[in-house]
Amino acid sequence: MSFVVRLTLLICALMLAPVPASATTVADLYEISVPLEAGQDAAFLEALKAVAIRVSGQRDATTRLGPLTNARQYAQRFGTANRMLQVGFDSIAIDRLLTNAGLPIWGRERPATLVLLNIREADGSSRWADAQFGSAEREAVSKVARQRGLPVIWPTLDPQEQARIMQAGFNSAALLQIAERFGANATLLGFAQRGSANSLSVRWVLAAEDGATELESVLEEGVHLAADTFARNYGASASALDNVLVEISGITNLAAYATAVNYLEGMTLVRGISLEQISGDTMRLRLAVRGDATTLRRAVTLDKRLVLQTPGDTAVVNPRGQASLQLRYQP
Repeated sequence: MSFVVRLTLLICALMLAPVPASATTVADLYEISVPLEAGQDAAFLEALKAVAIRVSGQRDATTRLGPLTNARQYAQRFGTANRMLQVGFDSIAIDRLLTNAGLPIWGRERPATLVLLNIREADGSSRWADAQFGSAEREAVSKVARQRGLPVIWPTLDPQEQARIMQAGFNSAALLQIAERFGANATLLGFAQRGSANSLSVRWVLAAEDGATELESVLEEGVHLAADTFARNYGASASALDNVLVEISGITNLAAYATAVNYLEGMTLVRGISLEQISGDTMRLRLAVRGDATTLRRAVTLDKRLVLQTPGDTAVVNPRGQASLQLRYQP
């Protein structure tokens, strides 16, 4: 079968194949609800500022945007209900606004973060905030996670799992194994101590692919630690474009091809894809990406369907001086 015929069949399969769901994709990144207390114009401005922080991943985004007039112009759709303004912003317009301000874009593909929170009360008793038992602490953490666009997982912890967590402590490798059991990419573990005036002091550790980071602060700062870290690792300037060669093995049929290419094509970082070669079960693609190959490598391996074949945090540079990634597709 000629290359042209194979390519035609592959393109047809790509068009017909469904786009697979990704557990780490934040679908509503550009959508937000804010109170209408100060009027609609003020609410649009607050909504725009909140989305700028969420999409850029930068807590100081609003100060770097400069004066904002007519925030409504960036809205694609909006409505009001129960004294709340619900806005869906135009992603292209928001990305352009952030780029013009020199801010990065942190895409929709974000690490799913397992949250483990143990609370020791003033009387010496302790409890876990998990999916089974609602608590003010869990809601406070989840609220900040929604504001930052950080996907979090609250597990249900039986006594055996609680014992495993206590045994793992702040060991990064052990915490990542726990994250994997719950389908997460990272673990945010906190040990909170109730103090005077009902305050909480929390010792947090974030265990992620790049290692562990510790912080001792208030409850909400654990989420900010995770969001700040991931925005730094996965965000990229929309004005910085690079070409990366990607070789994917394990492409044994048309469905595998369609799944792999659809996933790459749907990534925020990827701005274009061209097929260069098919040889056996391996295809070579050229991707136009925001940022560079290292940023792409980090983002693409969040989904376990594409597994990195070369160790380390940087891409391989081929003899022509081009960055390339070697991946393997696994259904």
